[in-house]
Amino acid sequence: MNPMIKTFSMMLVLLASLTSISVNAQQDPMYSQYMFNMVSVNPAYTGARDMLTMTAMYRKQWVGVEGAPTTMTFSIDAPVKNQHMALGLNVVNDQIGISKNLTMNALYAYRVRFNNRAILSLGLQAGLGQYSADYTSVRTSNNYGGTDSDRAFGSNVSQFFPNAGFGAYYYSNRFFAGIGVPKLIKNNLAGLNRPTLDFTSFMNRQNRHIFISSGYTFDLNQDWQAKPSVMVKGVKGAPLQTDINFNAWWKNTVGAGISYRTSDAVVAMVEFKPRKEIHIGYAFDYTVSQFSGTNGGSHELLLRYEPHASKVRPQSSSVYKSRPAYKSNPKKYQTKKRKQINKRRSKIR
Repeated sequence: MNPMIKTFSMMLVLLASLTSISVNAQQDPMYSQYMFNMVSVNPAYTGARDMLTMTAMYRKQWVGVEGAPTTMTFSIDAPVKNQHMALGLNVVNDQIGISKNLTMNALYAYRVRFNNRAILSLGLQAGLGQYSADYTSVRTSNNYGGTDSDRAFGSNVSQFFPNAGFGAYYYSNRFFAGIGVPKLIKNNLAGLNRPTLDFTSFMNRQNRHIFISSGYTFDLNQDWQAKPSVMVKGVKGAPLQTDINFNAWWKNTVGAGISYRTSDAVVAMVEFKPRKEIHIGYAFDYTVSQFSGTNGGSHELLLRYEPHASKVRPQSSSVYKSRPAYKSNPKKYQTKKRKQINKRRSKIR
């Protein structure tokens, strides 16, 4: 393995260890198909596919449970300035019970290219979020019979707050590894906002989440590719969570995979590319935690559209790439090389 990859991987393991030292509950949305669009968890992924990319995702978690999380995301990103920089926009609408989080972030990434054609991307994001909670819709025991209502549910909350995040993402045609911190500022969600950057935990605050991911692509034969990946999620006050995923693709057109999310769920997913420009994905989470049997699982839909995919060939966009020419058509490749050699020999003579 390349020394740069080894060093970067060791850094990720160290950071994962540090996040596990302090174990409030996870607040940021979770995604089962994270490997197909990591902009929401790592701004450094901006422009990583080397073309204009638009991705929409819808996730309905714990079907049958009232107030369970529902998440909708949309992102658009593209490289600029001769591939050295990339810009994007990410919008996330996350609803849990009576509370809603709507965030909009502008994305920026600067990319450094290495001689081995790998890229190190450093990303930043900044934006505005709106947190709202409809407390008056909650019916307490004091609401009945015309008695006084509970003061804790006497008024609603709606406020805007800024935030920022950063990330790093190293990738080549086959390997990727990254770390992202989408929210650096710990805003107060209970009224008067007093944002802080410290590492302590407070009631009703946004907690800082850390997402660490890595993956590799293996050629099984001329038509099949195996693409294992892993994501580690850490947040203060909650156990470290790991997503272990294995995807297999046939001719980069049809894919299927399975994931295990520690202490939470087993995930089955299918992916389909009817055209080069379109990627359709579906994932189903089967709960294996203590909530097993209380819900009908979780559903997640993904749609990615790249209008120039048939015209632009990614330079080293991600592990989800087409096969090299010598593997897709070895006879044609050998014939071409033989002609090139004969041409050189004729010039020498």
